[in-house]
Amino acid sequence: MDLIGFLTTLGPQHWLVLGLILLIAEMASGTTYLLWPAVAAFATALVSLLGATNWIAEVAIFAVLVIALTAFGRPLVERWKRDGAANGLNERSTSLIGERGVVTDFANGAGSVKVGDTIWRAVSEEALEAGQAVQIDSVDGVTLRVKRT
Repeated sequence: MDLIGFLTTLGPQHWLVLGLILLIAEMASGTTYLLWPAVAAFATALVSLLGATNWIAEVAIFAVLVIALTAFGRPLVERWKRDGAANGLNERSTSLIGERGVVTDFANGAGSVKVGDTIWRAVSEEALEAGQAVQIDSVDGVTLRVKRT
């Protein structure tokens, strides 16, 4: 009876506090697993504030929102993360693809290329000489794969 007694006293402030706790835990973890229950708790607090429901409906609304937001929101966040990685976010080297540089030193298919103000390790299947212009084809870690322009 104690659990049901507690649930009957749930008000908008309880849902708001639950949402804040979940949001703080989400910010500490950064996983997005707790983001959706936090949003569901805030939405349930809003519904509870309107006063048109009892505790059973509020718990049901919270449960449905957690499931729905997790099912639809999580793939969106994953796609945004993937698109951000594809744009070279936090990976300077991937933004170099297609850029041009100048060979500084090259022998036996490996050497260095100056792109902008930075010298990068580079490999090529072509024989290259110092001072020759090259274009970056791809990036493997910190090594550029280049070809003659």
